[in-house]
Amino acid sequence: MMFIETALKNIALNTIMAEIGSSSIYDMYEKVVSSYKNAPANATNDIKKRYQNNKLNLQGSIQNSVAAAYRKNNPKITHFYNNINYNEVPIWAIFEILTMGDFGYLLSCLTIDMRETISRAIGINLSSDTYRELVYKYVYALKDLRNAIAHNDVVYDTRFRKIDPSKPMKQCLIFEMGLPYMNFKTIGDYIILICYYLKLLKVSKTEIKAFIREFEKITNEYQNSVTPSVSAITIHPDLASRMAILKNSI
Repeated sequence: MMFIETALKNIALNTIMAEIGSSSIYDMYEKVVSSYKNAPANATNDIKKRYQNNKLNLQGSIQNSVAAAYRKNNPKITHFYNNINYNEVPIWAIFEILTMGDFGYLLSCLTIDMRETISRAIGINLSSDTYRELVYKYVYALKDLRNAIAHNDVVYDTRFRKIDPSKPMKQCLIFEMGLPYMNFKTIGDYIILICYYLKLLKVSKTEIKAFIREFEKITNEYQNSVTPSVSAITIHPDLASRMAILKNSI
């Protein structure tokens, strides 16, 4: 999870900086964040206002993150504010302190063209993603799992899930991984999403399959430690077949 988060942040950061031609957060706000001014020509006034409100919320959220990091003496931030030669914290330093949820929100506030560029840099299949939303919606899905892991919460029954997956979120993985369905209601679906990203991020087939086998091992150990009636409730009946399809798609 940490590898995926770091890799996605780095790809998005490099793509944004290349697009705006600088490391200034203000250039990012001005050039690639949706707002009233740069909304599509056919956008209604209400949509333009929504874009502007999202931009203002993003600016406030990032400023709050920077202030919190400064209060905690985070060297990634204090280095810039406590040095008279600097007058602005660069984007790359801000990305270092963003939570995964904040990162997902930042991606959602970008213009559709910027989201498409980042999506293509990652390698996401956009055939079903008309509005280029997968780049941030998958981050939100992974964020829910990451937070559960970080707090040592229960994950096997996906009670951590806070978003309802969109049709494109399901269709992309069905097409890319050769699955009969996706609904994000079982932990197996999140394992599939993780493996999809590991594949996009050029992790070796050997490493990905080792990760899947480790998940299968843990599952088998659990099944052997409880009664069949209990495991039938907690483990989805087609988990094994879905893992087999997943390994074949890697």
